[in-house]
Amino acid sequence: MGRPKKSDSKHTKKTKHNEEDASSSKNQRHLFRSLTTTVTTMFEYLNKNPDELRLVNEMGFGALSYLPANNLDQQLLKEIYDRYDVRDNTIYFDAAAVKITIRKIGDALGLCSKGTPYKTRVVRKKLSQEDKDIHKFFQGKSVVAVTELVQTTPLDTEENRKFFMRAFILFIQKAFLLPNSTSSIVPNALTTIFDLETTRKRNWALHVHDFLLQELKKAKQNNAAAIHGCVYVLMIIYFHEMQFGENSKEVEARRPWIAYWKADTLKQRLKHERTHEAGLLKTGQMMTKKSVSKRKSPPMRVPPSNRDSESESESYQPSADSEATESNLAADTEPEPEPEAEQMPQ
Repeated sequence: MGRPKKSDSKHTKKTKHNEEDASSSKNQRHLFRSLTTTVTTMFEYLNKNPDELRLVNEMGFGALSYLPANNLDQQLLKEIYDRYDVRDNTIYFDAAAVKITIRKIGDALGLCSKGTPYKTRVVRKKLSQEDKDIHKFFQGKSVVAVTELVQTTPLDTEENRKFFMRAFILFIQKAFLLPNSTSSIVPNALTTIFDLETTRKRNWALHVHDFLLQELKKAKQNNAAAIHGCVYVLMIIYFHEMQFGENSKEVEARRPWIAYWKADTLKQRLKHERTHEAGLLKTGQMMTKKSVSKRKSPPMRVPPSNRDSESESESYQPSADSEATESNLAADTEPEPEPEAEQMPQ
């Protein structure tokens, strides 16, 4: 499989964000690798190219356009990571315990949390010759390389459309959903680029969950210097439950949760975590199950950030989740929430 010919109207767009994210600063130790600024830059490009944006929406990734361009607060993520218990998939705090589930990951990021899961690795001998060529071409690509492919591939033929889709699927995993500290794409990501007809209906939340849990276990066992996986989603789930509680029907609490947690709202919440006596960055204390109260303290609320206007939210179209398989129900036993109330909360 070769790279499609470039259209004259397309051009390579390399930004300072791509260059900065490709190599970390020598003077800063980055534990967590989700490249939110890189994702934001990509959606800025897509917003200027409606055909490409429409295709990304059709694949079910439109909600990720809500991600802010904030740099990750490494200290806060470290506190969340330290309190995360891989044995029961729960983050323990002074007076609260936040359970991490597949459904919550889907709600937080606007991803499908039902349907058929992806495999964890590619078995080359079971691939067709066409899929072997696809695998060979994309294997080992960096985030900078797939970014360039996304931004320089014309959509003039069906073959090029599929090439664009594969490049974007790998980009969004490398940059945010399945990030790692190496330069190349993780093998798990390559399982997602063959059957493009079912991309929207696949269980992406489970895909993100399993890779994250696998990498958190490795990091804790080996005292790793860098933690792979989308740790960012743990922060969003923690913030959202402290803000609204579990299963809230408030308008601001509706999925995708990242639509509420824009740059200004995150800034206010981070300030609380630094200054409030119960804030994670204020206490900096490791908690265990024995010290967790069964009764949750009232959630700290920050002033609600205005929901994106209708024109701003055009890029996100909620995915229609398919029926859950038995394996998915076994992996995530938390019941689905009741339909959200349409009226504004009193």
